[in-house]
Amino acid sequence: MPKVSIIIPAYNEEAFIGKLLECILQVDIRSIGFEREVIVVDNGSHDRTSEIVKQFAEVCLFRIEVNKGKGDGVRLGIRKATGDYILIQDSDLEYDPHDYIPMLKAVLSAKTPAAIYGSRILGEIEVNGRSFFPGKNKDKSVATWVANFILSLWAKVLFGQWITDTLTGYKIYPTNILQDFNIKTTGFETDHEITAKLILSGVSIIEVPVSYSPRTVQEGKKIRCSDFFVALLTFLRFRFTPRKNF
Repeated sequence: MPKVSIIIPAYNEEAFIGKLLECILQVDIRSIGFEREVIVVDNGSHDRTSEIVKQFAEVCLFRIEVNKGKGDGVRLGIRKATGDYILIQDSDLEYDPHDYIPMLKAVLSAKTPAAIYGSRILGEIEVNGRSFFPGKNKDKSVATWVANFILSLWAKVLFGQWITDTLTGYKIYPTNILQDFNIKTTGFETDHEITAKLILSGVSIIEVPVSYSPRTVQEGKKIRCSDFFVALLTFLRFRFTPRKNF
């Protein structure tokens, strides 16, 4: 039975991490033929994040003393993962763990090893086979749509591939492919470094519609407008990075 390693980078998430772990452990992925390990990487939190995680015997906890960004936690989680696949899970409740089921079914359906991206955009209005407005996404903001559209267009220009939601916090990767990458970034831009390297390595990216319930900055949302511009530059940087340096 294949195993999926669920990696959760967390920073000061005492308000959400317990509820998230409860929800994850309730999802029956064995029913579709997967085993599970859950890895939380505490990115130097100053609150009770680690203390709460330790209450869950099924969860592996690793701690980074100094917070360098989400990507630093992802990199440590990748090194510690023992599953056949890696699923990156944001540490809040913006994404619904019940969407693991359709995403993992897409893993099983893929003809070759592929990355599965949970798209907040797919599902509502389609033009020539492409969706342009949030489907299951509860955030109908113009800003979300514009940011994703520009990044999708940028990916198409640089890599020749259209991805509706490069900013999604839900992604599944074959572990052996991810562990072979020399991931260099440490912030939110790590997602886009990995996306660039997947495309340039010839790995298919399959998108599956997922739910999304955004939280506010006051509630602890950490991604900022500046991260959008960093994502654009990250795509450009790794488009022209020699494959030998991957």
